[in-house]
Amino acid sequence: MKLFKVEIPKSKLLLIPENERILFVQMGSLLNDLAVLQKSMYFSADTRTTNDIVRVAQTSQALFFARVQAGKLSEGWQLLQKQFFGAKLSEEYEKKLTPLGMTSLKNLKQYFACRNLISLVRNEFASHYSLDSSEKIKKVIDMAPDSEVFEVFLSEGHCNCFYSISQVLTNFAILKSINNQDHQIAMDKLLKEIVKVTRWFLDFVGDCLLIIARRHLGLKSSEVEIPEPPSINEVILPYFVKGDPS
Repeated sequence: MKLFKVEIPKSKLLLIPENERILFVQMGSLLNDLAVLQKSMYFSADTRTTNDIVRVAQTSQALFFARVQAGKLSEGWQLLQKQFFGAKLSEEYEKKLTPLGMTSLKNLKQYFACRNLISLVRNEFASHYSLDSSEKIKKVIDMAPDSEVFEVFLSEGHCNCFYSISQVLTNFAILKSINNQDHQIAMDKLLKEIVKVTRWFLDFVGDCLLIIARRHLGLKSSEVEIPEPPSINEVILPYFVKGDPS
């Protein structure tokens, strides 16, 4: 697989004005984080297993990555609020965006200007074990049928223990916050929204990084190769593994 390497000597990096320099690094971190989380969520959603325990564990793992990704998206918007709009860089950069970058920024502004699922998940379930989330979990427990049986799966190693009760109740609390009547509709809505907003960030932030690079660094690159990676549809990120890294 071919990649293009751009080398940035410290002497060149220091030529970038400080606020743009730090924004460049922070935006790169955001794109790295979103790429890892997006792939991890996709790789965890293994629909090929026929084992119910593995299926539930894989689904819970995928939803965990979705929650963390929602938190990163919310934090990404805060990054823009403080270091892009707040630092007045937007006044110059918005004029240089591509049409795709401009449309993505417009979509982000409209999305975060209103009450939205990503902020809800971030504030109550992704970054905090909040009192609000605890209250919603309590309601889910209270509303469960008296015949309901929750499960915990234990292993000799900590990393193969699966506290299904915690994931099931937390995920149901999230989904009920989105759609109280139909949990499948709620899950589809949450995942589609995360993917959609992630794409807006990737397109807009990618534009900004190119603007900074062209303005201060140039875009000279050299071609490098890495071993051919597996196809995206061949990769599975399992919950259960042999051994325990802890």
